This record gives sequence, structure tokens and C-alpha cells, in this order.
Amino acid sequence: MITVKDLQPHPLDQVHRLIEPGPVILVTTRHRGVPNVMTNGFNMMVRHAPPLIACTMVPGTTATRPWPKPGECVISVPTADMAATVVDIGNCSGADTEPSRSTDRPST
Repeated sequence: MITVKDLQPHPLDQVHRLIEPGPVILVTTRHRGVPNVMTNGFNMMVRHAPPLIACTMVPGTTATRPWPKPGECVISVPTADMAATVVDIGNCSGADTEPSRSTDRPST
């Protein structure tokens, strides 16, 4: 039995790691023939039939501009052996990797 004495403090800036609802996913879209993939760690099932998944995204990034029509994206759940690739995808921007997208970078 767990008692209050067994509980450990956790830094508030790290608590989100304990309660995030979904797995890390890859969201892939295509606009004007140009593919785009982004890592997403904030997602959840909203409805099971037909499937509806909610994903949080930062407006104005290359991954969200322009967003495709409903049904025009691929959501992938990567395997553990893809962890390094998933992190790399999440740490880069189309604005950095493709000069033609440099205007897509959000202002800070």
C-alpha cells in the first residue's frame, strides 16, 4: 500500500512529463507537392469511430502553414529504435533545411 510517506517531490517544470496523454507521433503533410514531417508530443484520441486525434501545434511554423484539408495527413507512431531520428526531426525546421521555406519561420 502506498502512503503519503512514499510520495516523492517532483519539480513543477517537469510534471508535464508524468501526465502527457499520448505517445510521441510524427505528423506528415504535403503542400504543393512538398512533403513535411513534424514531431508531436502533445496529442490525444478525441473519438474512436471514426478516429479523431487532437494534436497541438505552434501556429505559423512550416509544419502548420498551410495546413492541409481534413484527411490529408499521415500520423505515425514511431518505434523505439527511431528515437534519435524523431528527436532530430523535432529539433530542426524546414526554414533551416530548405532555403525556399525561410519565410515560413515564425517571428520570435
